[in-house]
Amino acid sequence: MRPYSFAFVVFVLSVAPVNGQTQPNPSMRAEQDHRKLASRQKGSLLNSQGVTEFEAGRNIEAVEFFKRALEDRPEFAVAYNNLAAAYNVLGRYDEAVAALRQAVRIKPDYAEAYCHLGVSYLKLHEYSKSVEAFQKAIHFKPDLIEARSNLGVAYTDWGKREEAVRAYLDAIRLRPDCAEAYNNLGFALFKSGEDKQAIKSFQRAVELKPDWALPQFNLGMVFLRIKERYAAIAQYRKLSLMSQTLASQLYMAIYGNKILTVAPQ
Repeated sequence: MRPYSFAFVVFVLSVAPVNGQTQPNPSMRAEQDHRKLASRQKGSLLNSQGVTEFEAGRNIEAVEFFKRALEDRPEFAVAYNNLAAAYNVLGRYDEAVAALRQAVRIKPDYAEAYCHLGVSYLKLHEYSKSVEAFQKAIHFKPDLIEARSNLGVAYTDWGKREEAVRAYLDAIRLRPDCAEAYNNLGFALFKSGEDKQAIKSFQRAVELKPDWALPQFNLGMVFLRIKERYAAIAQYRKLSLMSQTLASQLYMAIYGNKILTVAPQ
């Protein structure tokens, strides 16, 4: 068994103003202009309803609202981005890519859309495209922590250890209290055999987020690999109060001498 990585994915959904980017102008008297304005208003409201459904975990319903929003506002970059976020959660990554391509066509500097695009390509194992998308997100919005940390995940999965570590350190410099970045850094270090440094990273993640079970599990796995059995058992006891799933996996590794293959989370 090996530690989990954790893709620090935060889906950034947006709610556009109901009136879109322009307010009604008294000089706009033509019926065509009124219809256009009404269509923009309806699209914004449907997008808002989609965000509500997404936040409630009703992703299939969210997809339908975002699609309806785009019927009324075909050049609505925000709705394309939100639609892709829902597709990503549903595992429909190809459809997410198509939606995000539309979002960045309409709004070429849309950092959050590029971040979501990186996630979609990461899930499709298209690592070079994933890295490129995250880099574009960082270019347009240097303080987007999700893009920096996910860039490290992409490099890790691509087998580029040095680049991954550099990306995680950049994320940590940007936000020193980011437990996810420390956990991901620990995973990259573990994969390259730097167990002592991995332990420090996982411990820092635990300090920053004591109730998060994942770095606790990762610590147990590293302790087990360096033959610190009692330390691994201590981690198991902590995990048993936090996550029965991870605790049982660590238990099997300690007492069952089984090597389990666990996909990164």
